[in-house]
Amino acid sequence: MLKLRYGVIFLILMFLAGCSGNVKKTPNGLKFKIVRKGDGKLARVGEVMVFDYMLSDSKDSVWTSTFDTYPSAFIIDDSSMIPQENGIVQMLRMLSKGDSVVVTMSVNDFYSKLSRGTRPKYIDPSLRMTYRFRINAIMTNREYTDYQREVMNIFYRRQTAKDKRAIDAFLASRNLKADTTEHGIRYVITRPGIGENARMNQTVLVNYVGYFLNGQYFDTNIESFAHEAGLYNPLRTYQPMEVTIGRSNVITGWHEALKYLNKGAKGTFYIPSQMAYGASGMGETIKPNTVLVFDIELVDFKPEEKSAKK
Repeated sequence: MLKLRYGVIFLILMFLAGCSGNVKKTPNGLKFKIVRKGDGKLARVGEVMVFDYMLSDSKDSVWTSTFDTYPSAFIIDDSSMIPQENGIVQMLRMLSKGDSVVVTMSVNDFYSKLSRGTRPKYIDPSLRMTYRFRINAIMTNREYTDYQREVMNIFYRRQTAKDKRAIDAFLASRNLKADTTEHGIRYVITRPGIGENARMNQTVLVNYVGYFLNGQYFDTNIESFAHEAGLYNPLRTYQPMEVTIGRSNVITGWHEALKYLNKGAKGTFYIPSQMAYGASGMGETIKPNTVLVFDIELVDFKPEEKSAKK
């Protein structure tokens, strides 16, 4: 059974061990070095190639890596597409299960030939970029569907456990006693409200402050706090946010958390990354697999609209 593999350290050691590999070239001229050979069986049209990769620069900064998340995949297209493909895609066609390769180029070539853009001015033009690839498997679409489900389940369980340890350690360090929601969010009610808790499909008005476990704030809809935390945006309207539980476009963790508040209540909710922005993150502010903390106040319930009388 195929399993997700982790470990950048293992990756680096593997490539150091294979320093005597062969250099090959794609149709459009991209050179790559095979540092470990696989079974030699190339993927056929329509098959899915599953691989891990890491992109780093000559200052040892890792730009992106799948080794700490889950593998990437590429469907082999008809050969008529080869002239339109970039060097990396052409290279993948030339690899087999078990192959490990290294691709090195200038940062200018990286942007112009692979990203098909211009190097940002803040990027050091002297940098060298290195891609490291490891081909994990080649499979049919049906096999990949099962594989992807298994990989995601493994990643979800591992990341959830990691988030739980981080949250529990944070609470313990501050001697905080927290309850747990049905789906694993830890929370502390800091001010009780009145009446019944919010429920699915109800629309509520909330104030909130969002921050990370390290205490860094990233968002709020409270104007006074926005000024205090250096988050104020003059183009934004600061007022209670309207959320319909189970329907509004907010993170999953909010739909869960709001059901533990009633009118006037305040609570702090420690939301695991898989109930927030997951492995994708959100822009430059929220990194992938980040636990989020929200102080939420349920200001009021929005009156339900009554059906017009016939």
